[in-house]
Amino acid sequence: MNPNDRESFVGGLQRNGLTFSGDGKSQDIAMADQTDGLTVPCDWLEFIHVEMRPGQIVAAVRLKGMAIGEVFCPPGWSYEKSLSRQYSVVPPEHVQKSLKFLRHQDGLDVYFNLLTGTEVYIGRTRA
Repeated sequence: MNPNDRESFVGGLQRNGLTFSGDGKSQDIAMADQTDGLTVPCDWLEFIHVEMRPGQIVAAVRLKGMAIGEVFCPPGWSYEKSLSRQYSVVPPEHVQKSLKFLRHQDGLDVYFNLLTGTEVYIGRTRA
């Protein structure tokens, strides 16, 4: 999620009475980055890696102490097109130089990466 979207989404949750952090820990809301884990320590969640199929490892979050049951992914998600398989980070100051906006589709902003010649997607939230 784009950092601005993440802040907007969390802000919407907070406006509805939930608390993000207090005493240096997640309270009602927790956020995780799939490469770095939980953004704030959390007593009730843990960041893990799950092997979906041989060689296909994805980041996940679960309630602390719970066994792994199912891993839920968004509709249309596939490992082959996921950040779990391969990812890149474009610093904000380089977006204009390396990404060309193409369209908004199904809750995603679609860009053309001028460096790799591929489409990249940024999920957008409407909190």
